[in-house]
Amino acid sequence: MTRDAMLFLPAKVVEGLLVIGCSSLYSHIFVEGAVSAFNLTNTTIQLLYLILAGWMANSATRYVGEEYRADEGRGLFSTVSTIYVGLCVLVAIGCCITAAVTQSPVYLGGALMFCTYTAFQVLNAALIQLGRVKASILWSLTSAVLKLAVAFALVGGKSNYPSPFPAIFANTIADGVATIGAVFALSLPVVVRLKYFSKPLLNRFLKYGVPLMGVSISVALLNQIDKYLVVGFYGNILYAYYSNNNSIASGLFTMISVGIMRGVYPAVLRGWREGGKAAAKPLLDQGVRLYLLIAVPAVAGLTAVALPLSRFLFPAKYAAGAPVIAYTALAMLFMGLTEYANKAYELEQSTVHVLQNSAIAAVIKVVSSVILLKTLGFTGGALGSVVAFASYFIITCVRVRSRFLFRVAPVSLVRIIVSALLCGVAAFACTLLPVGNLIRLGAAVVVGAGVYAVCIIVSGEGREEVQAVLRRLKR
Repeated sequence: MTRDAMLFLPAKVVEGLLVIGCSSLYSHIFVEGAVSAFNLTNTTIQLLYLILAGWMANSATRYVGEEYRADEGRGLFSTVSTIYVGLCVLVAIGCCITAAVTQSPVYLGGALMFCTYTAFQVLNAALIQLGRVKASILWSLTSAVLKLAVAFALVGGKSNYPSPFPAIFANTIADGVATIGAVFALSLPVVVRLKYFSKPLLNRFLKYGVPLMGVSISVALLNQIDKYLVVGFYGNILYAYYSNNNSIASGLFTMISVGIMRGVYPAVLRGWREGGKAAAKPLLDQGVRLYLLIAVPAVAGLTAVALPLSRFLFPAKYAAGAPVIAYTALAMLFMGLTEYANKAYELEQSTVHVLQNSAIAAVIKVVSSVILLKTLGFTGGALGSVVAFASYFIITCVRVRSRFLFRVAPVSLVRIIVSALLCGVAAFACTLLPVGNLIRLGAAVVVGAGVYAVCIIVSGEGREEVQAVLRRLKR
């Protein structure tokens, strides 16, 4: 399992860096208003995906392995395809009506983004669950690269472009190309037929996934409500600063979490099917330790270099939102840990408890974000995320212990935290050097990573991961 995660993780980190590069490019080629419009559209599409399609995506991911063994996925993919078409029609109608009422064509572009984004998210998850890791990596990276290249081509290499549509079209095209690649990687043209639509499978989807709709809404509020509050309190310009800095930590951490989870969860699921809790829990423990090994130093490092990193990636005015990078990184750490804590509920298909916990956390998010936005300014929204996700993690841990909760050896936890703190201190010291911003940033990254690597290796904590990488390199 560790080997799978360590192979998948580098590709997802590269993808995360490309996402950050995309935010950087957009801030330079679009005016702040266009950046704000695109970011808000992108946020809304992700929100709609969680609310409308999340139940389907979670159900498909949960059952694709066993259904593929039964009939090569004919029933599952045909059922999913039918649901997907219905959702796209629903969103298209809603966006057309909204565009007509508001006289804003951005909503039409948003409908296209929803269709391609949703398709690739669902199919990419299926690729991972079925062990098609290389195809997943290929098309994920292709999508990330195209979002950069197509946007740059559509604006003709210009800067201060006033419309967000080149970015919207770039994201639509990129996910569309990746979706086509995933379709053929899964041989869907051969297996998907309307006659294979399965009502019993749809009922299983509904039984498993509908309770997750409430979870999706709560998680969507947890992830996105701060952005809408920033727009409401401070307007589009400060939202552009907030959302772009937020995207640095959220983009990188999302890929770290996904990279590790997609190496861990299939093994945990197999263990659960074959041996129940006794087989699954040790694998979950191992996955959490691996997550902490990567995520904790990422928090320390991003916190240390937040200001020079923001200055390097974005135009000068965006540096006002640099604290958002640190706050978001810490919030994402707790979010990732909560995903692992929730696995006991998911494996036992008791998702109502996830709904209850996430709903409580969502209320905490709204209240804390409003208070902190009013008292600390526009960066307070990200600190509200820290409060909310930390609360979500604590609530989940307290309630899930009656089933089973992951455990990390205290000695491992101490080694990781101390090593990460030393990494952060070393990186921050480099940001104080009397040299140019780029040199300071480069030195901070290299020195911080070096200090952490040395500490982890010397302490013996990273021995298994180092051996996995070395074995891979020797092949």
